[in-house]
Amino acid sequence: MRLLSLDYDPVYGGDETERSTFSGDLSAFDFDVVFWDPAESFRTYLDSGYHKRYRGLPWLSEHISVRIQADAKRRREEFVEFVNQGRALVVFAQPPQECCVDTGRRTYSGTGRNRIETVQLDPFDLLSALPIAEHDISGARGSRISIAGDGAIPALLRKYKDYLSYKAVMTQHPGAPLAHVSGTERVVSFMQRSKNGGHLILLPSVDFLAPKNEDEGEDPTPEDEEALPDNLWLPAALDFQMDLLAAIAALGGSTDSTRPPWAERYATDEQDRLRVQIVDQQKAIERARAELADLQKESELVESRNQLFLGSGRALELEVKAVLEILGGVVTEPEPGRDDWKVVFPEGAAVVEVKGVSKSAAEKHAAQLEKWVANSFEETGVSPKGILVVNTWREKPLDERIEADFPAQMIPYSSSRGHCLISGLQLFVMRSDLQRDSSRAEYWRRKILETSGIFDECGDWRTVIHEVSALNDPESKAGREGDDPSATTPAGGKTSNADEGEQNTSAESDGSSGEQVGD
Repeated sequence: MRLLSLDYDPVYGGDETERSTFSGDLSAFDFDVVFWDPAESFRTYLDSGYHKRYRGLPWLSEHISVRIQADAKRRREEFVEFVNQGRALVVFAQPPQECCVDTGRRTYSGTGRNRIETVQLDPFDLLSALPIAEHDISGARGSRISIAGDGAIPALLRKYKDYLSYKAVMTQHPGAPLAHVSGTERVVSFMQRSKNGGHLILLPSVDFLAPKNEDEGEDPTPEDEEALPDNLWLPAALDFQMDLLAAIAALGGSTDSTRPPWAERYATDEQDRLRVQIVDQQKAIERARAELADLQKESELVESRNQLFLGSGRALELEVKAVLEILGGVVTEPEPGRDDWKVVFPEGAAVVEVKGVSKSAAEKHAAQLEKWVANSFEETGVSPKGILVVNTWREKPLDERIEADFPAQMIPYSSSRGHCLISGLQLFVMRSDLQRDSSRAEYWRRKILETSGIFDECGDWRTVIHEVSALNDPESKAGREGDDPSATTPAGGKTSNADEGEQNTSAESDGSSGEQVGD
C-alpha cells in the first residue's frame, strides 16, 4: 500500500512511502493513502513569509498569501477526487489554522506627504482544504477521549489510546463519529465514506516522541527530527503506522493497484495527451517559481535598504557603505580593532563613524569620530573630513521620531571640528534621490563635505516613504466595522468553502454505501 505523508511525522517505509509537503508538487494520485498534518503545513507558510500580526492573526506577505490560497484550492480539489476514487485520506485534527492574507488590492487616501496606502486583507483558514462542505472545528486541548463504535478504526484508537490527545473538537461533521470528549457530545474523530469505497478519516493527535533524557538538553527541532528519526520516536510509532494501514485496508477503502515497470511501455491516446499536459504544466510551474524567486531576491534587496532607518551594527554599516559608493566614494573596511570606515571621494578623503541607537546621538559618538580623524591625520599627514552617521530613535515608528537627532550640546563640539552630522533616515532619502537621478551624486558629495554640524539638505522622509495600513476587504465578513478576522467564522471556526452546489454527506458504517465526498 503506497503512502504519502504531507508534513506528518513519523512515517516509515521504503519505496512504498514518500514524504512531501502540502505546498509541494507531488500528487496524491500516485498513492493509496495520504496522511496530512495541517498544523505542520501551516507552520511552513509562517516560516516563509510571516512578518507581523493583524488583530491577533499572522499577516502573510503578498506572495505567500497567493501561494497558500492556491495550494489549498489545488489540494482540496485533489483530496475530493482522491477519496472519491476509493482511496483513504487521514487528517490529524488540528484547530483552525487561521491567518490574514494579502488580497493584492490597495486603497489610497491623502496626497503628497500625507498619502496613506491601505492593504486589503482577507481572513483565511488552511482547513478550507478539507474535502467537506461544512465543519465547525474549534480549538480545544485535552486527553480524556471516549471511543465509539466497533470496526477497524475504533479498535485502532482503543489500542493506542495512551498516545492520543485532542487539539480540536466539533459538533457538526460529516460521517460517523469515532471518538468524542468524555462526558460530552463534542467529537474529536470521525470517518466519512464515499460511494466508491474511499474514506476521509479525521483522527485525534498522536504523540510518539521519545521522552527526553535529562542530559539531552532542549526539545528536538524539526531538523533534529529529520536527522535522528530512530532516536526521536518511540517504537510504537512504527506499529501505529502499520496498524493504521492495515485498518484502512480492512475497510476496503484503498485499492492496492499493480503497475510493474514494463507497464510504462504502453499507453492509450488519452494517457499520452494527459502526460503531455502534465509536463507542460510542470514547466509552467518551474518558470513561475523561477520568476517568483527572482522577485523575492529583488524584494529582499530593496528591503535591506531600510536598515538605514531600522538597523544597527553590521546591517546598518553595509547600507551606509552602499550609499557612500553610490555617491562616488571608494570605501575601505575598518581595520581590526577599529570601527571607522575610510572613504575617498574625488574631492578628498573622509572617515565615517556609523551608529544605530534607540535614542538620539551622543557626544561620545562625536568624540569617537574625532579620534578616528586624528588617527588618520597621524597616519597620512592629511586631515580627513569627519562624517558621523547615526540611525537615531531606531525603535520608534518614523512618524513618532519628533525629537532631535543630534542634541544641542554636541553641536558646538562637532561644528568646530568640521564634522558632518547626518541621520540614517536622511541617507535613505538621499539614496532615493540618487536612484531617480544618479547625476546628483556630485551635488550630495559636496553638500556633505561642506557641512559642519547638522546636515539639513535632505527633504522630508514622507516624500519617499508612505505609511501602509491594513484593512479587511469591505466586501467580506471581516471588513464589517468592529469585526475581527479571528471571529469571522461562527461558533468556533465553522467554514463553508465548498463550491456552489456542494452538499455534505454523512458517512456510513464500515462496509455500507456512502456518498460522493465533497459533492
